[in-house]
Order: sequence, then C-alpha cells, then structure tokens
Amino acid sequence: MKNAQARDILTYLKDQQSYMEGFLKELVALESPSRDPEAQDALFKMLGSELYQLDFFTLRIEGERTGGYLFARPKLRDKKKKIQLLIGHCDTVWEKETLHKMPIMKLDGKLTGPGIYDMKAGLTQMIFALKTLDELQLAAPLTPVLLINSDEEVGSFESGRTIERLAKISNRAYIMEPPLGLDGKLKTARKGIGRFTLTVEGKAAHAGLDPTKGVNAIVELSKIIQQLYAMNDHERGITVNVGMIEGGISPNVVAPTSTAVVDVRVTSLEDGQIVSDKIFGL
Repeated sequence: MKNAQARDILTYLKDQQSYMEGFLKELVALESPSRDPEAQDALFKMLGSELYQLDFFTLRIEGERTGGYLFARPKLRDKKKKIQLLIGHCDTVWEKETLHKMPIMKLDGKLTGPGIYDMKAGLTQMIFALKTLDELQLAAPLTPVLLINSDEEVGSFESGRTIERLAKISNRAYIMEPPLGLDGKLKTARKGIGRFTLTVEGKAAHAGLDPTKGVNAIVELSKIIQQLYAMNDHERGITVNVGMIEGGISPNVVAPTSTAVVDVRVTSLEDGQIVSDKIFGL
C-alpha cells in the first residue's frame, strides 16, 4: 500500500514539474530583500492565495521593522491530532533590481536567479507538498502548520518568539532551507547563533595639532578583533566573524568611538557559553 502511494505521489509531482517551475519563477520575480518590508507584500499575497485555495486559514502579521510573517493551518482540522510544523522564509539577501543583472535562467536542467536556492525553492516544495495531499486526497498523519517569515536573513528578530511558541506545541518540524552542498542531503541540525555589538570609547583630539591628547578607539578595536578571531575553533564548529565595523568622525580627528558587530556560530550550548564568556571578558 505504501509503495503504491509513493508511486502515486511521484507520478503526480512529475506531472506537476512545469507548474512547479512556473510557480518558482513567479516567486523569484517578486524580489523580496529583507530590509524592504513593502517588498514582501506581493509575495505574501501570492502564498496566501495558494493556501486559501487549499482551504487553509491564513493570518498575516505585519512587522514593526520587517515585512512580518504568515501563519497558516487547515480550516478543518482534528484539534487532538499532533502538529507538523513547516517553516520557511521569503526574504532574500539580494537587493531590488538584482534581476536585471542576474535574470532567471535555466541551464542544464537547473534554474538560477536571486533567492531560488535560499529559499524560494523551499517555499515551492512546501506549497506543492500540500497540493499533492489535497489532489490525491491523502490524510496527513500530523496536521500541517506553516510559518513563513520575512526576517530570517537578518536574524528572525521579530518572528523568533512565534517560531519558538509553535515549536513547543509541535511534534516535529521541517525547516525548508536548502540542502547542504550539491548532493541534496537534508539538514538535520543547525548551529546556534550569537550576535554581539562591541563599542570602544576613546578620546577625540586633532590628529595634526594634538594627537597625543587623543585615544584612538579604532586602534583599540583592531586589537580586539584579533582576539575575537583567535576564538575560532573550526574542528569544534565554533566560528567567530566580525562582519561590520564603523568608527571615527573625520580623517583628521583621533577616533573617539568605534563599533564592531560580531557573528558567532556554535554546535552546543556549552560552547556558546564559553565563547560568550570570552567576549564579555575582553
């Protein structure tokens, strides 16, 4: 029975391949950079329309600084049935107008374009998985519940709490991120993330007239950055990256302030605590 069902699913999806590609192209054509909340509207409407046709209840929660997120669940459901959480994001790292220099193309059976890999292909898989259940009249063993956010690439700082609440009441979750590498392997775990902002305060002085009266915050920050990079331990999966720096007020003034934003990735809570302690102990 299961083998026959699997064949039916595979046959249906093969028949749907051109529709899936068309759907994916539409998603990609709706450029949706993380830092442009209004850019998310059209994409959320498209996804909401598809889910509505599948008889899903949808709720769009607008963000304060982001495009917010979309929650969806079947209108008719057994409240006693456990939950299968499906999570995806519709924001991308690509700015608007990227399509002009990186158009949607198909070459050697592969589609390319801004946001296809990460992760509008995952959203397409999500929608067509639900379409398959509906079309073949298959009963899912768990109730599918969806959360699609628009702030993943910038840290999920507005949608994170909702994701945590849904995860706590779910039996299992699929995060529809792209696979690891080109072999199509499923990701079964993600590293923990830490974000730190370091601010160094120095003392301003004229760089030509009174340089010795100043304390250069940029120079001090450069020393701290070397200490941060010494915390990297790739064998244990610990990565520490300084991704943004700024400082100073003028080329002819000894810099009174400087700031660095640090991204930390770890594979365990223990390592996260160790790195945090080191950073706070600088």
